[in-house]
Amino acid sequence: MIRQFDLIENPSARSRPQYPYLVVLQSHLLTASNLTVVAPVLHGDAPAVTLTSVAFEFQGRTYTLLAGEPTTVDAHRLSRGVGNLLAYEDDIRRALDRVFTGF
Repeated sequence: MIRQFDLIENPSARSRPQYPYLVVLQSHLLTASNLTVVAPVLHGDAPAVTLTSVAFEFQGRTYTLLAGEPTTVDAHRLSRGVGNLLAYEDDIRRALDRVFTGF
């Protein structure tokens, strides 16, 4: 089962070079849809880290979650998580609050 804040390999071969991973934003308790809300992850620090992005470390490398660019992916296209960003939950929720409330 894929859970909220799981780090997933990007299933799109076309965008994988720029966005190697996706982060699941949607609660794993929401199962009424075949779509899953995710946000893309960039290699390294983003050129302009904003209030809606979150830098994190994974396997000794730095990545940036672009929480301000959510999208949906068919849940069947998502593989098992390669990691989980639960340790960054507060930062991710803060970034999402800024996306949806402006604060």
